Amino acid sequence: MKKIIVGVDGSGLSLKAFERALSDVACQGGEVIVVCVAEMLSTLSLKKFDDQAYKRLIRHHRDILDEFLEKGKQSKVKIKGVLEAGRPASILARLAREEKADEIIVGSQGKDAEQKMLLGHVSSRLIEIAPCSVVVVR
Repeated sequence: MKKIIVGVDGSGLSLKAFERALSDVACQGGEVIVVCVAEMLSTLSLKKFDDQAYKRLIRHHRDILDEFLEKGKQSKVKIKGVLEAGRPASILARLAREEKADEIIVGSQGKDAEQKMLLGHVSSRLIEIAPCSVVVVR
């Protein structure tokens, strides 16, 4: 039974990563853990100084996660979702350790210019710190 963590952000590449995870688990059995991370340069500062903006950020990422979970219901794959705020690479690596994941799948870039820079960095960093194999989808 394979356990795959897939990082999603609403981009086309994260959808490809998600579809790959579903396909892999459907063939081999197992579970997909869909992770959406609300990335901010200083999420905790945002929460401390602008609670409403923080709540909007979290709600936006909750909507993204819910959309992926809804798509996952159409498959016969065991799936669960995780929403966290912080640094994506660190959170994905930590969850992989905690869940004893076999693999992490992420897109090579995010959905806008700022996220492209961050997620390019996220995939590079993840390769360095992940406790398991990392697949970067293009």
